[in-house]
Amino acid sequence: MRHTLECSRCVELSVDKMKVYKNEEFTLVNAKTTYRMQPQRSLALFLCVSVTCFLLILAGILTICFSKDIYESIMSTQMVLKPDNSAYNMWVKNPVPVSLTLYMFNWTNPEEVYNKSSKPRFEQLGPYVYRETKEKTDIVWNDNNTVTFKNVKKWWFDQEKSKGSLYDPITSVNPVTLSAAHALRNWHVGFKMLFSGSIRAIFNNIYSTHSVGEVLFDGYSDTLLTSAAKMSLLPKGMDKFGWFYGRNGSSDFDGIFNMKTGVDGDLGVLEKWKFADHTGFYPDQCGEFKGASAGDFFPRKLTKNSVIKMFTSDLCRYMELEFYEEVVINNIVGYKFIAGEKFLDNGTKIPENKCFCDGDCMPSGALNVSNCRHGSPAFVSLPHFYKADPYYLDLVDGLNPQEDLHQFYMVFEPTTGIPLSVAARLQLNLRMAPVPGISIFENVPTAFIPVLYFEQKVDIPDQMTFMIKVLINFDLICLLVGIGLMVVASISFLVVFYTMWSKKVFRKKRQNVHIVRAPAQEEVPLNH
Repeated sequence: MRHTLECSRCVELSVDKMKVYKNEEFTLVNAKTTYRMQPQRSLALFLCVSVTCFLLILAGILTICFSKDIYESIMSTQMVLKPDNSAYNMWVKNPVPVSLTLYMFNWTNPEEVYNKSSKPRFEQLGPYVYRETKEKTDIVWNDNNTVTFKNVKKWWFDQEKSKGSLYDPITSVNPVTLSAAHALRNWHVGFKMLFSGSIRAIFNNIYSTHSVGEVLFDGYSDTLLTSAAKMSLLPKGMDKFGWFYGRNGSSDFDGIFNMKTGVDGDLGVLEKWKFADHTGFYPDQCGEFKGASAGDFFPRKLTKNSVIKMFTSDLCRYMELEFYEEVVINNIVGYKFIAGEKFLDNGTKIPENKCFCDGDCMPSGALNVSNCRHGSPAFVSLPHFYKADPYYLDLVDGLNPQEDLHQFYMVFEPTTGIPLSVAARLQLNLRMAPVPGISIFENVPTAFIPVLYFEQKVDIPDQMTFMIKVLINFDLICLLVGIGLMVVASISFLVVFYTMWSKKVFRKKRQNVHIVRAPAQEEVPLNH
C-alpha cells in the first residue's frame, strides 16, 4: 500500500523565533518493513479452539487409560442399594412380568394301593397359570449397612394361559392323614392303635379328591385338621388345608429377611432370616446360610468354577447351583448354572450334605423338608425326579423326566452377575410308607407320591439387554470414545489453523513507502 502525506501549509512555532513553511509537499519512500496482524477477536477464537482441542485429546487419553477404574466406579455406585437409585426401584417391586405355572399329579389307581403287584400310577394335569407380583414391605434401613424387609406375593389365576380349570378334580394321598401317621410312627403301639381307630371312623381311604383350586390356594376343610386346630396343636391360620392356603397377599409367610446393601460389598447377601443366622430346621452347617444370596442380587465376576449359593424360604435352606455350560442369549454369552449334585445329594457323593437328611437319608435326588413343613413327610425333587436316583422312578408309574422341561437353571452374564434367563422348577412329593400299628397304613407300599411341581420361567426383557451390552463392552466403548475424542479434536484444530493460515493471519507482508520531497519554498517571517 502506498501512503502519501501532503501538507499544503505547515507552521512551526518556537519561543524565540516563529517560522512558517508554506506549500511544502513530501512523500515517504523506502520505509522499514512492517507486519499486519489479525484483530484480537480472531486470535482469541484461535486460542479457545486450541485449548478446547487439547482438553479433548487429554480426556480421550484418560478415558482409555482409566476405563477399568471408570467401570468399577459406575458399578460400585449402581450396585449399592439405596432408597433413591435405580437398583432400589427394581428391587422393591419386580419390573419383569412373572407367572407361576403349576402342574398337578392325579393318582389314577388309588384303589389298588394295597395291591403288591401294582405301582401307584400318575398323570400330569395342567398347566395352571397364575400371574404373580412380588413387592418388598416393612423396609428398615439399618446402621450396619443392611436392610430388613418382608416379601409380599400375590397371585391371580390366568384362565387363558391355563390348560384346564380350577374346578378340575385331583386325587392324591390325603396329606393330613399321612402327616398324622408319620408323626405317630415312633409312638407306643397303644397310642397308635387308638389313633388308628379314630382314623378308621373318619376316613375310609388314605386318598382324597378335591378341586385344583381347593388344593392350591382356596383350601378345604378336614375333620382331623379341624380337631387339631381346636386343641391348639397347629399354628394359627391352619383351619383349612391347601398347599398355598393363606399365602396369597401375606407379608409374614416368607419370614423377615435382613441382607447387605452393598456399601461394604456383597450386595444382596443374606445376613439373617427371622432374626437369626441359623434356620433351626437343619443341624450344624446345613442350617447356616452365610454367603448365600437372598434371591434378588448375585455375585459379579463369575467363573466356571463358581458356585451360586441362594437361600429359599420355601425349603428353609440354601440351594447351590453349579456351572453347566456356556449359552448365548440375545447375542450375550452367559454362564448356565444348574441344580446338580451339590443341591440334590444327601451325603452319598458329598459327605457335608448328610446333615440335610436330618437322620433320614434317602438316595440322591429327593430332599427331606419335613421340618420345614410342620412335620409332614415332604420331599423336594426336580420335576419327574429328573437327575434323581432311579430308585424314585422305580416306585411309581407315569413319570417321564426330560432335561428341557424339568431342569432347574439360571443363566448369568458372568461379568455383571445379572440373570439373563431363569427356569426355577421344583416338585413336591409326599413319602408314603407302612406304619405298623395304624391299620390304614400298615400294608401300603413305600413310594414317593408326586403332588405337584411349579415352574417360573423368566427371560430378560429386550430393553434391558442394551444396558448389559454396554456394561460388558465398556472397555471397548471407552477405547472408541477416547480415540473419537482425539480424532475430532485433532481434525478441529487443523481445520481452524488451516482456515486462519489461508486468510494470511500469520503471514507477513512487506510495505514499501516512498518519500518524495517537494522543492523548498520561500520562508516568510511571521508578522506580529
